Amino acid sequence: MLQSDFQFLENINEYRLSVVLMADSFFYAIFDTENRLVCHKSFKEIKYSIPFCTDIILNDENLKFTFTRIIVVAHTNATYHIQQQDDKLLSLLPGLELKSKKVEKLPGNEIYNYFGISPHQEALVDRLFGAQSYILKSESALLSSYYIGNFYEFIHVHLESSSVVLYVQKDGKMVFYNIFFTNGMNDILYFILATSAFANMNPETVKVKMTGWIESESLLFKHLSGYLGNIEILEDSQCTMSPFITTDIKPHYYFLHYLNILCAS
Repeated sequence: MLQSDFQFLENINEYRLSVVLMADSFFYAIFDTENRLVCHKSFKEIKYSIPFCTDIILNDENLKFTFTRIIVVAHTNATYHIQQQDDKLLSLLPGLELKSKKVEKLPGNEIYNYFGISPHQEALVDRLFGAQSYILKSESALLSSYYIGNFYEFIHVHLESSSVVLYVQKDGKMVFYNIFFTNGMNDILYFILATSAFANMNPETVKVKMTGWIESESLLFKHLSGYLGNIEILEDSQCTMSPFITTDIKPHYYFLHYLNILCAS
């Protein structure tokens, strides 16, 4: 994540906590009772297996408070979607061999998602919050919940610093989801065009919604607009921020955290 960090806390005991787990990063956001983002903090370039790295997170004073709800989302490409639940497949899925394996049903879909986080990641969140005190979700489950009841075709593109999340929905159902690692604008464009071709969508007409660290005046957005005819940055009235924030940061930068707060159940 490239998001800015800030803190405007008052009565933290009434707040909810969102955590984003990445392979080498840990991000958290705190929301007040009106779903406003009032705090964000980043721990980057960490190794979950090294106590020095995790001790910094464990000693964070904000994370020692009691929250009314704690939701953790795993940003990982170690994820598999299967139409019928079959836990016997867990031992056969590549990339999950050394993971703590999870399964969930995608809201609004007859699809089961198998994904995993590292044992060190799980040990950290268990120490922070208690094994039974938080909800762990995948991005595909959260996106399926966010878009439940939408029956038009679209591609949702979420950008992180070195990866892009692509989620495609048709007729109210998810038809594609994946995370790709990227090195620049052309990689992002390539994966969007390849995904639209896979889903049999016309890139000149299909609606493309974007979140993450991007602006309509940015070089990346203008570059994508040259190939995608119906592209927009997502705006949601449910996604609001503390009125004390004076810097020019936008809610769509923190979309994964809003998904946690709005869609996890």
